[in-house]
Amino acid sequence: MIQTQQIQHISAASVYDYLHSREEGLSRQEVAERLREVGPNSVEVKAHWQLLRTLGKQLTNFFTILLNLSAVICFVAHAMQPGENMNVMGWALLSVSLLNTGFSFLQEFRAERAMAALQQFLPPQVLVKRAGNNQKILAEELVPGDVMLVAEGDRIAADARLVVCENLLVNNAPLTGESKALPLTAAAVDKPLAESDNLLFAGCSIHKGNGVAVVYATGIRSQFGKLAHLSQAISRSVSPLERATTHMVRILTAVAVIMGGSFFIYGMGTGRPLWVNLVFMMGIIVANVPEGLLPTFTLSLAMGSLRMAKKNVLVKSLNAVEALGAVHVICSDKTGTLTRNQLAITRIAAPLTGDDVASPTEMLEILQHACSSAVVNETDKGFSGDPLDVAVVDRFTEAGGDFAGFSATIVKQYPFDVGLRRAAGIYTAGQTQLFTVKGAWEAIRPQLIGIHSKDGNKPLQADEKVLAQADAVVHRLAAGGLRVIAVAYRHLAGEDSSSKPQEELETELIFSGFLGIEDPIRPEVPASVATCLRAGIDVVMITGDHPDTAMAVAGKCGIVSVRQNAEQLVTGEQLGTMSQQELLEALAGGVRVFARTIPEQKMKIVAAYQEMDRVVAMTGDGVNDAPALKAADVGIAMGVSGTDVARESAHIILLDDNFASIVAGIEEGRTIFDNIRKFTNYVLVSNGPEILPYLLYIVLPVPLALTVIQILSIDLGTDIIPSIALGQEPPQAEVMQKPPRQRHAGLLTPGIILHSYGFLGLLEALWSIALFFYVLLAGGWQYGEKLVADQQLYRSATGIALSTILLMQIGNLVGRRSSMRSGLDRGLVRNRLLLAGIIVQMVFSWVVLYFPPAWKILGTGPVPYTTYLFAWCGIPLIFGLDYLRKKVISVRSRGLPAGN
Repeated sequence: MIQTQQIQHISAASVYDYLHSREEGLSRQEVAERLREVGPNSVEVKAHWQLLRTLGKQLTNFFTILLNLSAVICFVAHAMQPGENMNVMGWALLSVSLLNTGFSFLQEFRAERAMAALQQFLPPQVLVKRAGNNQKILAEELVPGDVMLVAEGDRIAADARLVVCENLLVNNAPLTGESKALPLTAAAVDKPLAESDNLLFAGCSIHKGNGVAVVYATGIRSQFGKLAHLSQAISRSVSPLERATTHMVRILTAVAVIMGGSFFIYGMGTGRPLWVNLVFMMGIIVANVPEGLLPTFTLSLAMGSLRMAKKNVLVKSLNAVEALGAVHVICSDKTGTLTRNQLAITRIAAPLTGDDVASPTEMLEILQHACSSAVVNETDKGFSGDPLDVAVVDRFTEAGGDFAGFSATIVKQYPFDVGLRRAAGIYTAGQTQLFTVKGAWEAIRPQLIGIHSKDGNKPLQADEKVLAQADAVVHRLAAGGLRVIAVAYRHLAGEDSSSKPQEELETELIFSGFLGIEDPIRPEVPASVATCLRAGIDVVMITGDHPDTAMAVAGKCGIVSVRQNAEQLVTGEQLGTMSQQELLEALAGGVRVFARTIPEQKMKIVAAYQEMDRVVAMTGDGVNDAPALKAADVGIAMGVSGTDVARESAHIILLDDNFASIVAGIEEGRTIFDNIRKFTNYVLVSNGPEILPYLLYIVLPVPLALTVIQILSIDLGTDIIPSIALGQEPPQAEVMQKPPRQRHAGLLTPGIILHSYGFLGLLEALWSIALFFYVLLAGGWQYGEKLVADQQLYRSATGIALSTILLMQIGNLVGRRSSMRSGLDRGLVRNRLLLAGIIVQMVFSWVVLYFPPAWKILGTGPVPYTTYLFAWCGIPLIFGLDYLRKKVISVRSRGLPAGN
């Protein structure tokens, strides 16, 4: 016995002593003691209090507290002065606050569902031997030392060491991501725990055979449990939009509170009444905080997610809609994402030269040899069965072969054996029978005595010099991205050989040729990768395939140059020995392919890119991909081939498993962020004419040009539809021709602040204030004279100020459609929501002045139509000056004199 603490190293006879168990199983008392000591065999789930804590956190952020506090002040003000309808504003602010808290709760709830999906991989009942009796128990009741009986079709409930193994094949895909059936043994092995073939792992399944195993790890201590714990412990990274939104809200909140508080103190110090100071403070806060902005974010993202769904990109978290557009690096699987996941024979190569077989007869003969061991079924949609067999039969029929007729000549088939790495068959050809083999070159090479001669002469002797030539062909084909299958045959004597075992017949074989099989890349992938590179996005391929195959596929996709550079490849073995700093240096040096990797290594790659301050998108489909999908900035699960756990852990699901859909999603995500900036810019412009009246009111003896209710009618009323319309603008031609923005790039940039407040906002403020005083002066008001809220002259003056802002927002809206063009060039009719927003603003600008029911609610009144026409002049004024600014910037950016 190997003296070691590793369970896989000891002999089967010593397992019971090692785990303090026995062949007849544990007693009831031993089970109870161990259950108390190690706990139930289940994956731990987060406490449900976490959801309430998340909800509480959302309710206590800066923006929510400000809105709730403002609502309370409104209710207090209404109690002090009931006639001002401040309670209406209070309920409006409270509604906005509650709307912005719901989505975080839903997102956390979805995260809990990922853990529930993990639980489904453990079976509800298990067959064990306890106290000499076989009995079925709940999987949760398993304890270390339990003797577990497994058979074909069973799902394994805990990590266990085999002591009896009868032709066992296991599928470890939930842990390894590889769906191949692996042969097991009960003998001791000198391998690492995760690679040992005498162990059963929780969550995996028995493909064939039966056996007896002793449980050594349950629950969170199993390999599967550790994976579940890792998925649970990883917190989702903050999306770029969340970070940018939080930064913007904090700035606006701080400005609002400081300004409102300062002027409240100033008002109290100058002897103004408490009611007046409260209203004034509320006006400053409401004017500074764009209450409708965050709800518009939500609506824009929701509508963006619907557009993405039409492109086969299903978004689970609204913030992931925009996060995909911020991606710097896409870490993609190969099979099924970059490739079709459909095997096809693309080469039929001569044994010694590797040249394509030119003779149709010889080609059909090689394919016929390969077809004799193919186990397929013919359906309405074609052949079904093992993908390799289907590919062989499809190629045979394409070459003119009649598979239905040929299958009638098949005498016996020997299915593919994982241990032997080959399949075989016997078929009748004229008066003789042929035994044929197809499989891995390394598995067939030792049985060869000759090489088929294409001219029909005596086969060439297969000595080491000749076989070395065939070795070189195999390497060359593999370097071209092909999976290589060797085909050989022998003539059988006249007696019936079908009763003989396969091993007895696999001697003195004649080698007939190679089949080059590949999983063809999706035709749209090279163009999509090229689009990513133009957009400054790195594409990295992570695969378990052979390095030569990986580099070949990466070259065809355009991920690496056709002249392959070894420095662009890192193997899983190399990655396992790399420090984090070494990996960072490798990534900075241009590594774009990771081959022979295991899924757990994806976490290391994600962490390295994030340390480089890159936004990372990671694809995956297995249970073992869940931690990396959750840790990545954008986790992308496969909708067709992915597991429930992968889909629940990811932010985004590809409905067609296609890389091109990721790129389409990135374009949509970038467009959404650009549109969010557009309507943020648009909304902030109206803050200028909302703030200026309060500043004038506090420092000059003039009436207040806008009331709080009127401000809310803009922020929560007429600005909403135009903002949503800007959120639906189609992608601009250059959106995928510029590099991704920096991870910490914000929405509230100095340029947007200056443009919103210092230019367009100031224009709107000056024109609306000018018309406000024009109406006052025309009505006989004199400087310093106080006006009461229900006085007709005051109502008319505030009405024209409000109407002017509404109309000028139309010019602002059209101009925001493009950063450098007029906005009219895109056509108003193309965006019907935009047209609807313009109509709403036009109609509402008339309603506030000439519709009596609105007078009472908004505190407005009518003005002469000639004055109303002056308000309309604000549209060309703001649009024209803004377009002139764009032209000046455009000329300067080209380095040309302004006169050219």
